[in-house]
Amino acid sequence: MWRRLTIAALGLALLGAAPASARELSFLRAGQPMPGTEVPRIVDSYKRTVLLKGVNVDGIVDYWDADEAHPPPPEKLKPPYPNDPARYANGSCPKNNRRVEGVVACKFDFDQMRGLGYNVVRLNLSWSLLEPRPGRINARYIERIAQIVGWAKKKGIYVVLDMHQDAWSKYVYTRGESCTGEFRRIRGFDGAPLWASRYSFPSCAVNGVRELNPAVAEQFQKFWLNTDGLQDHYTNVLIALAQRFHDEPAVAGYELMNEPQPGFNAAPGESDAIHMFPYWGRAVDAVVARVKGFRQLFFVEPNVERNVTDTREAPPAPWSTYSKYRHVVYAPHIYTGVFTADQTVASERFQPMVSGYQAVQDDARALGLPLWIGEFGNNPRDDDTLLSQHYTLQDYFLLGGALWLWKENENDVNPGQFWGVYGPPFGPGVPQKKRILLTARATPIATAGNLQSVSYGPRGKRFDIRAVSGARIACGDRTHATIVFVPRGVSFRVDHARMTSFKRAGGHDVYVFPDGGARYRIHSGSGRKRTCPKS
Repeated sequence: MWRRLTIAALGLALLGAAPASARELSFLRAGQPMPGTEVPRIVDSYKRTVLLKGVNVDGIVDYWDADEAHPPPPEKLKPPYPNDPARYANGSCPKNNRRVEGVVACKFDFDQMRGLGYNVVRLNLSWSLLEPRPGRINARYIERIAQIVGWAKKKGIYVVLDMHQDAWSKYVYTRGESCTGEFRRIRGFDGAPLWASRYSFPSCAVNGVRELNPAVAEQFQKFWLNTDGLQDHYTNVLIALAQRFHDEPAVAGYELMNEPQPGFNAAPGESDAIHMFPYWGRAVDAVVARVKGFRQLFFVEPNVERNVTDTREAPPAPWSTYSKYRHVVYAPHIYTGVFTADQTVASERFQPMVSGYQAVQDDARALGLPLWIGEFGNNPRDDDTLLSQHYTLQDYFLLGGALWLWKENENDVNPGQFWGVYGPPFGPGVPQKKRILLTARATPIATAGNLQSVSYGPRGKRFDIRAVSGARIACGDRTHATIVFVPRGVSFRVDHARMTSFKRAGGHDVYVFPDGGARYRIHSGSGRKRTCPKS
């Protein structure tokens, strides 16, 4: 059916189908290791294994929005989109700002995501909007975040609140500096507020690479040394977010910082051990101590160098070295063939992606933490070679991840490219048909017992999900059942279990009730379905 739809008709089909029964969202925790990979699992309140599969959303990021040739003074830079929740009420959506990377996030986005089977968004946030003045938390921006969390919750989608930054801040850019030799003028990106972006080194980047800007390194050096109390301010922002959302199960947790960088006085690998992970531990402990009843996840990354090396990066010490709070997830990014040195230096792809996935699993096992791929992605022209590999490997290793990116005007480091799932013209947007065939896949959202294997072939409409449950789950007990999303047009059945399904835009939510004591399956195929009796 997918192949017979035009792109326009596909968009209408995803938006227009009747709403399905809502998935219940419960608080997520770190669980026991996954048999086979020995990497700890993410589990829900009913001890089911949860694979968080979805997408990054950057529509409320405080991106640079200025003429690169004639940038204004930093105090004149404005947010690209309004942050008043009232501007988005009753389905309203402000006009897309084509000058910035991110496309404004609106309510209809979550109708579209539900049709693709996603159960998580990594919502990119900006420190510059959370604490625009020292010690002053912006309540309006937090309520804008809450509005998006509410939209996601109604569609059964978890939210990871990601403290996003790229090259420290949109306030670090070339002004009157003279950039010579290999150093190039550089625009701003996103992250820290103006008051936390006072630097003395020239803002010129080696070969125009934003991470190779001495002014950016200076800012990170100040942060890791807590100069001017920068870490204290940042931790207080994390506490403010947790105070607002700690009793909301739709918030899966808090990612402490996107793609952190080393400063000047330590090599990247050393910086993970002496700066980053010790601070992650202190920040986690501060939130847990200050927020009564806290029971959500934290997500932590290694430094951004991992995007280039695709090798092990996290320190070998277990997470318990840094904090006794165990409900923490290791969330590296994998960009094999995009930002790895083989592609960026030699313009070839010879690093095997499977090695990158094995490396992050080794790190997760050493840390003793669950693993989640916080970002992966590529130019859609490489979907057949790169994106299909990501999804195949994530299925093979029983991992979740968040694709970069939901909607995008242009890629931030590759202008002229577009990495979104939905494309222009914006409003609801137009789905990229081939990309949707890869990303809207049969996925075990929550699994009773032990998940053993997942395989999916989008072009052949075939999938096979296997698990073992010692306990029998009664028909109708949806809080303990296995939940699987099956895309539209894919026939399915269960073995050694019963099921009930709810039709939804883009496919079905299938609730599987294992017979107990044996392996059970949900897989593609026709024939008589073992369904639960209707009540």
